[in-house]
Amino acid sequence: MKRLTLIMCSTATFGLALFLCLVLGPTGCTSMARLLLPGGPGPAAEADTPKNLAYYHYLKAQRLLAADDAAGAAVEYEEALKQDPESARLELELASIYHRLGDMRKALIHVEKSLRLDPKQQEAHFLLAGLHVGLNQLEEAISEYERILVLDPDNREARLFLATLYAQQRRFGKAIRTIQELLRLEPLSVVGYYYLGRFYLENDQLPEAKKELHRALTLDPKFVPAMFDLGVALEREKQYNRALGFYRRVLRHQPNNSRAWANIGRLLLVMNRHTDAQKAFQKVKDLEKNEASVYFQIGLIYLEQKLPDEAIREFRHLLTHPRYKARIRYYIALALEEKGDLKAAVREYQLVERPSEHFIPARLRMAYLCYQQGDKEQARRILEEGRNLAPDREEIYLSLAYFYEEDNKLDQAISILKEGLEKVPRPVELHFRLAVLYEKAKNRDESIRHIKKVLELDPKNPDAQNFLGYTYADLGIHLDEAEKLIRAALLAKPDSGHIIDSLGWLFFRKGFVGKAMVELERAFRIMPQDGTVAEHLGDAYFQQKRYQDALRLYRQALGLENNNPPELRKKIQQLEQLLREPSL
Repeated sequence: MKRLTLIMCSTATFGLALFLCLVLGPTGCTSMARLLLPGGPGPAAEADTPKNLAYYHYLKAQRLLAADDAAGAAVEYEEALKQDPESARLELELASIYHRLGDMRKALIHVEKSLRLDPKQQEAHFLLAGLHVGLNQLEEAISEYERILVLDPDNREARLFLATLYAQQRRFGKAIRTIQELLRLEPLSVVGYYYLGRFYLENDQLPEAKKELHRALTLDPKFVPAMFDLGVALEREKQYNRALGFYRRVLRHQPNNSRAWANIGRLLLVMNRHTDAQKAFQKVKDLEKNEASVYFQIGLIYLEQKLPDEAIREFRHLLTHPRYKARIRYYIALALEEKGDLKAAVREYQLVERPSEHFIPARLRMAYLCYQQGDKEQARRILEEGRNLAPDREEIYLSLAYFYEEDNKLDQAISILKEGLEKVPRPVELHFRLAVLYEKAKNRDESIRHIKKVLELDPKNPDAQNFLGYTYADLGIHLDEAEKLIRAALLAKPDSGHIIDSLGWLFFRKGFVGKAMVELERAFRIMPQDGTVAEHLGDAYFQQKRYQDALRLYRQALGLENNNPPELRKKIQQLEQLLREPSL
């Protein structure tokens, strides 16, 4: 495992030499630099050459680093670079110091200079990748790790970091393949099997996840992270007793692991063992020094498990806590909503004040509750007030538009969303919703324009890729581009019934009815309650002359969501007429 380190010498000889250098100054330091530093000045070098001065400032920087004065060391490195501006190593070490100081901008400048001077430095690529991750520039970080693998194809660390970044982008196929290559290089890597299992788990591939996590535990029976994730996988399969077993196994190795106790408490709630759950939560409270945080987390668990009274009991401990009191009203209101006490919920939402981060979400919930209770004007007034107070909040425009859309006032809904485009910094969801509304209004050109805007802002948005690909397929245009878009979306969401239906409908439009049926039947198994999917499958059956199957699907689609009743009735009528003909 390679690590970026500063060049330092800890021997007594070096300490004495460094002391003498600093006492004697740059001229007296010449011989010491020649002895101690690789590539130092040769025997005939003059005492005051730039190289000697660079070494002098370098050694001063080392003394300051030893005294934990990184800021002072950075100044000395800058001086050293004035004397030796072509030193890739000095640039790299200075970048590392600025990273340590939290000055990302300067760190980037110096590591990039270092790489221009010597593009093959793996340490510099690692540091640059780490800086990009810290700045949430994931594509740039991925590029750096890929460059490291070009320089060193067997670098396990780069491969592991690269895989985790792919997973962070939900590109699980690439993440899994990258880890599998790491395991080919290092077949007994506990961490490799753990991350492979974790990626399968995040992609909801539970059998594969459990298999790899068990492998990690076989190699290292004390590897706690694998125990946690196996517990999560078993929870998702509703194997609650087995999941409890893994969380308790964590406690055998780490008896005071508060996360394990919290997971046990949450799981016991799911199993309706409330008394045992409370004991587990009490253990968490006993272990954690930050008692307020514990009350908050336990309250959230109760809320998640739809136990509002218990959640409110935990939350009320925090009403006077300076850190939590501004937001705890919001969570109490959510619990009251869960209880069905909507008037009390509205009163609590009203107590959420600015500048709390939950002020706008509270106003949105208030508006929604008023709308649900039939007071549409009050709902709109609340949202209008919120828009005046926070004109750059995307969710306010989306909610206002939703209310108008529910009243079949598409023009007003579109107008609200377009207003938001001028005020929201990155209006991805506004463009997406406009695409949907324009499609609903039968304006396909505007729909396509706005979904393309989504892809300009978020090029790998799978829902936008699917939307545009399906639109092209439905119109029978740009079918090759549509296939690229839909397949890219499917890589990100391989189990999405909507995207699988789009692929099937694309094949149907291309005339590949057999391939279309395979995908449409798969989509229908995933989404049997979607009228569009049922109708598409009916169309494929009709093309295959499976008329009875087609008629069954059309009739079924009539009673489902997302159907087109006039078109379906027309298809049913025509097919019934066809089936009455004697030859059929």
